[in-house]
Amino acid sequence: MNELVRFALVSFFPREGDLPGLAELGVDERIRELRRDSTALFWTGIVAAAVVFQLSPILTVHRPWPAVFLSEDELDAHAQKLATHPVYLLRQLIVLLKLMGGTFWGQSPEVRAFLHLPAYPEDPGTRRVEAHVARPVPGPRAPVAALVTLGRKEEERGRSHAGVPRALGEPEARHHGEEA
Repeated sequence: MNELVRFALVSFFPREGDLPGLAELGVDERIRELRRDSTALFWTGIVAAAVVFQLSPILTVHRPWPAVFLSEDELDAHAQKLATHPVYLLRQLIVLLKLMGGTFWGQSPEVRAFLHLPAYPEDPGTRRVEAHVARPVPGPRAPVAALVTLGRKEEERGRSHAGVPRALGEPEARHHGEEA
């Protein structure tokens, strides 16, 4: 089951230029810890989401085989289309995968260093009840150029916020440099 979950998680967080992907960040150990520490219901949800991810390319990229047999481009399209699928239940399952994958990815020292953030301290292996707040980075913060570039690549691929419905009364988002 761990390999099935690993494949799905890694598919949502691939390497992009110098930004490391989830596959390079020791995700296997984190999945083992997640399985050990989570409730049976939560782990069942993660596994169900991974199974849906494997069996649903017929719905997204119109291929009648499991996701493991998709090309890199097809796998990327499958992950994107499944995360934005019109059926709410499918999207919710994928949110569970992306939640855990994003947590694993964002807490890794390599990604935090890339984003100019301090690494988290070693996990003591006990449940903490106090909040742990990272020390603030001195000086003004600006967007990380690599993430801005990544965002622009996503927009070029047609994955911008343009298709996302706005909240009532919220002004329409404008791209950098556009006139009102």
